[in-house]
Amino acid sequence: MTILHKTLHGTVQITILDHHLIRVRWYAGTQPNPAMSRTWSLVDGQGNAPREGWARSAVDDLFPRPNIPIHESAEGWTFETPLIRVRVQRDPFQITWTEPHTGVELMADVPALSHRRSKAGIVHTLTRHRQDHYYGFGEMSGALDKHSRRMRLRNTDAFAYDAEHANPLYKHIPFYLTLRGLNAEDNDIAAYGLFYDTPFDAEFDMGAEINNYYSDYRSARFAGGDLDYYVILGGRGRDCLRKVVSAYTALTGRIPLPPRWTLGYLGSGMRYTEAEDAQTALAEFITLCQKHGIPCSGFHLSSGYTKAADEKRYVFTWNRVRVNNPQGMTNAFHKAGMGVIANVKPGILTTHPAWESLTAKGMLIRASENDQPDRDLFWGGEAGHLDFTNPATYGWWKDNITAQLLDLGVDHIWNDNNEFNLNADDARCHGFGQTTPLAALKPIQTFLMARASYEAQIEHAPEKTPFVLTRAGSPGTQRYAATWTGDNRSEWAALKYGITTCLGLSLCGFANVGMDIGGFAGDPPDPELFLRWVQAGTFMPRFCIHSWRSDEGENAPWMHPSVLPAVRDYIGLRYKLIPYLYGLVAQAAASGEPIMRPLVYDFPDDPKTHAESFAFLVGSDLLVAPVVEAGERTRRVYLPKGGDWRDWYGETVYNGGQTITLDAPLERIPLLVRAGATIPLE
Repeated sequence: MTILHKTLHGTVQITILDHHLIRVRWYAGTQPNPAMSRTWSLVDGQGNAPREGWARSAVDDLFPRPNIPIHESAEGWTFETPLIRVRVQRDPFQITWTEPHTGVELMADVPALSHRRSKAGIVHTLTRHRQDHYYGFGEMSGALDKHSRRMRLRNTDAFAYDAEHANPLYKHIPFYLTLRGLNAEDNDIAAYGLFYDTPFDAEFDMGAEINNYYSDYRSARFAGGDLDYYVILGGRGRDCLRKVVSAYTALTGRIPLPPRWTLGYLGSGMRYTEAEDAQTALAEFITLCQKHGIPCSGFHLSSGYTKAADEKRYVFTWNRVRVNNPQGMTNAFHKAGMGVIANVKPGILTTHPAWESLTAKGMLIRASENDQPDRDLFWGGEAGHLDFTNPATYGWWKDNITAQLLDLGVDHIWNDNNEFNLNADDARCHGFGQTTPLAALKPIQTFLMARASYEAQIEHAPEKTPFVLTRAGSPGTQRYAATWTGDNRSEWAALKYGITTCLGLSLCGFANVGMDIGGFAGDPPDPELFLRWVQAGTFMPRFCIHSWRSDEGENAPWMHPSVLPAVRDYIGLRYKLIPYLYGLVAQAAASGEPIMRPLVYDFPDDPKTHAESFAFLVGSDLLVAPVVEAGERTRRVYLPKGGDWRDWYGETVYNGGQTITLDAPLERIPLLVRAGATIPLE
């Protein structure tokens, strides 16, 4: 059922896709003609989508569209599903969304500020209730609840970013969840999600801006296109956030089941492939793991293996001085029980051996004024970027992954520096035969790169489980790739706020997520910080120690002998937990359930969980409270209402609904198990 209405500022189309899902489209003209003709964010009921994207005009056909009566009057329209009551006012145009059982308003347009084009772009402005809590936005810095924050979303290479304050970061995910209290006396709550299906740069203001003439409000602004958004209804009660996440991941897709070994400790470090004799340095990593009794399941091959004599990196080339026998190198890792995940980048330097050929065939993103590649800074020189909306480029990428990596024993692919961080928004993309400005396709390039890397592995070895790791991302990228929080700093704030960044990504479909343990950039972590980071990372889906150090050092389990025994113990614990973690990964692949999740996800009816940022759940049964401040040897932990919790290290059982203080000596992370739960261990 659909409402179509011409407003003072454009045309609005409202479609009831399901009882829990309403789509709203606003077009600047007098006709429902979208400025964005296709979308790559969505999947059909089987989790599939065409490589060239869906026609936005045909997306409604993917949904059941129940026959819900729409009542029209002189004032406007009204309709109701079991989860929402909607009133659409003609003049001034306004949509009001009300919880049907309590009559509480969940949100409403601010008519003078919404559904229109402004100097800053397309704007959607909604009422803001001060008791609301806002979660999500994909990869975002700061505390879990984004109320009162102003945030930008734009794929950006944010090297050594400030984990508490910086934005934008690497990913563009314009989706968030709102938790609203309905009745304070009995903790009655409701939740809904807003997903803006747009690739354009975005800014969300969740209450930072104040205007004397309007009530409290929040806004979403987009640099171009239309407004095309989905209201995802979670209803009332304890499962309200769970239902929103489940519906969002059904809409945009769920993670693939990864190889089981990728849940073990994954080694890395820039110094190994940067070494003049990288082949020997890589073999040294295997020796050091064996020497120190550290189990390791895989190794991330950083981009130094492509670093030529001119000190520049050329994707799909091997420096045969640094690595004289790639097949021998991968064989050595396999013999040691480790898989190999190789770094690849979409930037093609002007000195790359393939530059002339790729340019002549139009396989790079083109400048606005001619058919030459658009150039920008990339890894020590000027470069163009591969255009994955060109089928020829897409095929070239898959062919080179196969010939230059998979055929030489590399197991899986690590998509890095893939933000398409170009400054010319008017640069032109092939657009699968429909020339399109880069501003409308930047996150889609990232998405398609992940898909191409994934498909190459399936085509190379259909019997083998594929795996892709990506730094950048957009809605739907989780269908093909795991992720991490990028080039973080070696500092306490990066550990602390990296937890909430992972939680935000988990709520937005990226269930297979983690951090570079110890921090990627900056001074090496001291023993205390390193061990606390290892402890926290033990319970994250991706467990990788990785770094780049100007002193040519590395973060590694053995970097601080004083804490090596404890580091070894936690890596051992990680392996014991793999059966539990793999079960959670399978659940995430099937239902979208986050693996690592904030306390509020399972306990939204407990107000004390609403702003808890630095403790988290792993599945439903483990409560992890990492130490995130230097020198702390105790940890205050809030235990949610609704059950009892047992100390992992003893038999003490604590009632939920209270804050307790646990001992946290340097060698211990506070950890609790839901009373009565069974945790399968290796």
